[in-house]
Amino acid sequence: MSHRPINLPSTEELLQLAVQIHQCSIEERRLPEALHRLGALLHASVVQLLTLDAATGAVLDAQVGEPAFDATNKDYLNEWARFDPRLREAALLGRFEVSACHEHFDDAFVAQDHFFQGFLNPHGLRWSLVGRFEPMPGISMVLLAMRDAKHGRFEPVAAQTLKQLLPHFQQAMATGRLLERYAGALESAAEALRLMPTPCLLTDHVGRCMEGNDAFSRALDALSVRIVTGRVRFNDPALQSRWETALFETHATALPKAARLSIAGGREWNLRLLPWYVPPEAGDRGVTRLILAIFDDRAPSHPIEPPAGSMAAVARLTRAEAEVLAGLLKGLPAKTIAARRNASVNTVRSQIMAILEKTGYSSQKELMASFGTSALPDSAFTSSVFQSEP
Repeated sequence: MSHRPINLPSTEELLQLAVQIHQCSIEERRLPEALHRLGALLHASVVQLLTLDAATGAVLDAQVGEPAFDATNKDYLNEWARFDPRLREAALLGRFEVSACHEHFDDAFVAQDHFFQGFLNPHGLRWSLVGRFEPMPGISMVLLAMRDAKHGRFEPVAAQTLKQLLPHFQQAMATGRLLERYAGALESAAEALRLMPTPCLLTDHVGRCMEGNDAFSRALDALSVRIVTGRVRFNDPALQSRWETALFETHATALPKAARLSIAGGREWNLRLLPWYVPPEAGDRGVTRLILAIFDDRAPSHPIEPPAGSMAAVARLTRAEAEVLAGLLKGLPAKTIAARRNASVNTVRSQIMAILEKTGYSSQKELMASFGTSALPDSAFTSSVFQSEP
């Protein structure tokens, strides 16, 4: 029997795989890649991830890291999972514990066991490592690393490596399920954020960027902010600390919070944090809170602004912006303006943002209430785009 002893992976290898595992929380399609990489570290023929009902032990889902085993994996899920003796062993494990099945299933057991003889052995598999974790209440997950008979049993160092990585799998799977739960809330939040002219971000208590509007994307440089691995990161460590503390306090107290941020170069921003509630699902103990962060620029974009609604302010508009403004003052919604100008709704919304900035108004409502049509060039109203009322 040939045998390939393995060495403990380097810290760099473990970190690279940990990052890849956490990326699966956002892009589930990358999970097979992470399972494949884990298999390479363990010198396994295939790694399988099972999702089980914690109460009954029934296998709800199974994924593998090797495309060649896809059909075998489906066969396992549909026909053989209920006969798998390794799952009985996994049920006895504590969270993040690992077991080498060769310590419990010797050759005599294998020779008479229906699962080994009917499924594993025909596919050339013999040795297994089993690890268990719990990403959420009611769900148990089992990682199975398998080798064929000729490559020998898994070494203790392989079990140690798997044990180190189980917490990362648990956190990634838990985060992924949490994001699935947030999906409905994020859809409604995204529409609300798009309507807000100021930079806004929907986040959680640790700063994960769930949804941001276009104004927030444009303000990243002015705020000295980067999005790193899906989280908000201020370039200034002191601001990062204030941001994290404010998020924690808002989450813990469920109360709005305000702060002032002084960015390098003397720019001042007001920050408002508002709890955003996600309705509970069946079985949940209570609501989940996200946080809406609103950034208000305290410094004017231009040192000297012409009076709002004045000809000087209008003169700064492009012809396209003037036509969009004309449409707004005629009571047309953005979608209708976009259709009449043969432009996208997003383009019109961006032009509305530019109009607000150039004319000095803070909201579309204020603009429409105060801006007289006489300040606009006649061409904006006589354009064929706005000749007739809707």
